[in-house]
Amino acid sequence: MKRLIFRLCLLLACLGTTSCQDQLNIMFKDFFVTVVDESGAGTSRVLSSANNMVVTYYFNLVSEELTEPLTLYFDVEIGDGLQENVDFEFQTANRSVTFNPGIYQRPFRINYLKHEVDPSKDNTIKIVIKETSDPNITIGYPGPNHKFSTHEITIYNQ
Repeated sequence: MKRLIFRLCLLLACLGTTSCQDQLNIMFKDFFVTVVDESGAGTSRVLSSANNMVVTYYFNLVSEELTEPLTLYFDVEIGDGLQENVDFEFQTANRSVTFNPGIYQRPFRINYLKHEVDPSKDNTIKIVIKETSDPNITIGYPGPNHKFSTHEITIYNQ
C-alpha cells in the first residue's frame, strides 16, 4: 500500500512539474512595444517631496532582430495639477525613440522637483505610445487591453 501511495505521489509530482515547464515557454506570436518603469510596472507613484530625483522609464521592443531601424512615437499627457519646470523636468526632449537593429530598450527620463501638489487636481503624467514606423508592430501587449501601451505616474503628497 505504501508503494502504491508513493508511486501515485511521484506521478502527481511529475505531472505538476511537466505542466509548469509548459507554461514557462509561452511565446508571443506578435511583435510589440511597451512602456514601463524601472521595475517593469505599468504605473508608478512619486512623492512630491522628491527633490532632483531622476527616474528612467523604458520603451521595450519585443521582436525578432530587425533589419532596419524602428521609430516609436509617443505623447506625454500632463494633468491639470502639474507644471513642467515646477513639479518635474523632462531630461529627454524628443517625443520619439529609435530602435536600431539589435537594440530592444530605449530610455525616457524625468527629473522630479520638490513641490507640493494640490490633491484635488489631476496630478498624473501619462507616457502614451501613439504609433511606430512599422504598422505591423502592436502597441502594448497583444490582446484587447493593450497593457503597457501607457505608463501613468501619479505625484502625491506624503
